[in-house]
Formats: sequence, structure tokens, C-alpha cells
Amino acid sequence: MRTIKKFRLPFSRNYVFIAIAVLITLYGIFWARTHSERVYSIGAMIILIPFLEMRGQERVMQLFVIFFVCIQVSSIALFDRLPYQLLISSQPFWTAVKKGIPTAFIICTMANLFFWRKTDIFKLYGIQFPIMIIACAWYIRMLLIMVNCQHIPNAKAVRIPAIVIQKCPACCDLYELWFSFNYEGQEEKVSINVNPQLHEQTNEGDSLILQMHPGRFGWPWYHKDIKRRYR
Repeated sequence: MRTIKKFRLPFSRNYVFIAIAVLITLYGIFWARTHSERVYSIGAMIILIPFLEMRGQERVMQLFVIFFVCIQVSSIALFDRLPYQLLISSQPFWTAVKKGIPTAFIICTMANLFFWRKTDIFKLYGIQFPIMIIACAWYIRMLLIMVNCQHIPNAKAVRIPAIVIQKCPACCDLYELWFSFNYEGQEEKVSINVNPQLHEQTNEGDSLILQMHPGRFGWPWYHKDIKRRYR
């Protein structure tokens, strides 16, 4: 009589981390009361990246992808709820990269020490370490934005002369204008949602003064809901 061998998928610690990531994502979207709680929840998921297993099995790699989907969903939910925005979004980039590289190395080293018998050094430092650099740099950039975009008492507003280069049609409560201006010797082009009255009265080629908050790190920022305050 022929016995049928049952095929069993090898257990992976990724199952545990995926369950944690899903719970953290749900918490950040539905139950977190402050932006700080949402940020810390995303940071907890990023710390787990070097601890994930990277095998050849298709199922394990699918779990790896699901983990990053959870991080992406949490990030989109956070940025959508932030009430402020940098005028020039690229300003914190290099600062975040410089701080992200050593942070990623430290976390990967911790994962290596924790699972030193089961860790594939090539996959950890050849694949997961570059991923960690990107994730840490992105996360630190988000922290820098949140620290920078805080009100400074008695601070002088930043006034930037700008030219309207494009007037987008009003759609779905969005009144968007594209501006061109020089800031610290470089030409910048940004889009800002303005109040309906300004959008209606402004034409392409008009000159305006952008009045921004200075920022704790010197990066100008503004409130996203500016158009609603002028209704």
C-alpha cells in the first residue's frame, strides 16, 4: 500500500512578524490618537526588517512583500493626516540619509547578533541592509519634518517672491497653483493648494509673496488647510 506524504511548508518567523505588522497597521490607522503614536508604530515595523527571513520559498517572499505593504499603507495614512507640509520637500533628504546609514547598520548588527546561528550574512548585509538604509532614511526624514514644522513663538515669517507658472482647474475642493521662485540660490517649482478666492483672482504670470513659517531647522513650511481658513 502506497503512503501519501503530506507536504508541509517550513515555519518561518515571518508569520509572527506579519501578524505584528498587520496589528500595528490597524492600530495606526484606526486607534492611534496622535501623529506621534502613528510615527512610532511605523518605526516599530521598520526595526523588524532585518529580522525577516529571506528564503527561496515563494510563500516566504510573499510574506516579505506583505510586510512592506503594511509599512506603505501606514505611511500613506500618516502623511495624509499631517496638517502641515514643507514648501520644498527635498530639503531634509541628505540629512536623513546621513543619519539613516549608521542607524540601519546598528539595527542590522543587532539582528545578526540575535540570530547569529541562523543569519545569512550575504542576504542580511547584501539585501536587507540596503533596504534598511532606504527605510531608515525615509523614516528619519519624516521625523525631521515633524520636528521642523512646529510653531516658533515670535518668529518672523519667511517671505518668498514667487511667480504663478500654472493654474490648475478647480476640482474636488482642490484649488492648486504652481509657483516658481528662487530660494538659497536655486530655482524651485512647487504646487500649493490655496483658498478659492485667491485661485479665482490669480492668473498665470502673476507675482505673489509666499508667506511661510520659518521652521526649527530653517525649512519653510505651511499648513495644508490654508484654503479652508480663508472661506
